[in-house]
Amino acid sequence: MSTSYNQMFLSIGIYESSVFPVTFEQSDSFSKTQIPLSSNVSSSGVRVLTSFDGLVCLSFRGTHKLILWNPLTRVTKFISSTQSRGRFKQKSDAVGLYASPSNEYMLLHAKRRNGMMTLYKYSSRLDSWRKMGFIDERKYHNYKMSWSNGTFFQGVVYFTIKVHAIGEGNYLYGFHVDSDQFKSKPFPATSHDDGEGSLVLVRKALHMFVAHGFPFWSLDLWRMDGDNWTKIWVRQSIVPQSLFSHTITYIVSTDRFLVVSKSGCVNELDITKNGEECYYPVFLGSRLQGAVYTETLMSGDF
Repeated sequence: MSTSYNQMFLSIGIYESSVFPVTFEQSDSFSKTQIPLSSNVSSSGVRVLTSFDGLVCLSFRGTHKLILWNPLTRVTKFISSTQSRGRFKQKSDAVGLYASPSNEYMLLHAKRRNGMMTLYKYSSRLDSWRKMGFIDERKYHNYKMSWSNGTFFQGVVYFTIKVHAIGEGNYLYGFHVDSDQFKSKPFPATSHDDGEGSLVLVRKALHMFVAHGFPFWSLDLWRMDGDNWTKIWVRQSIVPQSLFSHTITYIVSTDRFLVVSKSGCVNELDITKNGEECYYPVFLGSRLQGAVYTETLMSGDF
């Protein structure tokens, strides 16, 4: 399906897009490589949504059209259709990249319009969209439900769902790619209902960071074991407290993680360290968008 190389961090700022090796030594800030998105795509005109393998999914800020991009080969694929499929609306929609059982790259797009969620699946091989069944319970369609973008693990695309209502808690759903069905999964049990979950893959296992306990945030790291969650790391009174609300977290190495906030600040979290030493800035600057990907020569369908 693909040939993989190095793990890289894609940084898209206002004026340029660059890539760095995911080691984050001090010298890395000077080893960036500037890369063009496309001849007719500017850095300031796109959002970074998600990544998988060597692919990064972007959307245009103006038209909301979706793009698949391979930063290594510079190949860009515009996947929106004339029937308005493949148009991403910020704060309403969610996407998830994955590989099908037949080793084909696919994209899920959960699209919310007028209080109703509809699921579409894009095939990179066929270059076409297909409407799928969604969760029947109407509460998951409500605008109070904030869906994360998907994380693919062992045949399932997982989505966290944050409920913006006091006492409502959080949910976790998985889209099983072999049956094309959503199934509910347990969410890590914390002592507060205001938690914010970020899924990551660590040592080939699904983990979740959960920040909870406003205004004195605690940060837990949980590992999924079958249908249960095991807490493996805790950090009390995380500093800065507010940064873990609405962030994107990626694995860097065994015990180090990359955190890119919605405001565009890039920090590293090292769970082998204690106190304020566990959390520190990686890049200077702000208003960055980021994604971690593995340099990959894609198959012929892309």
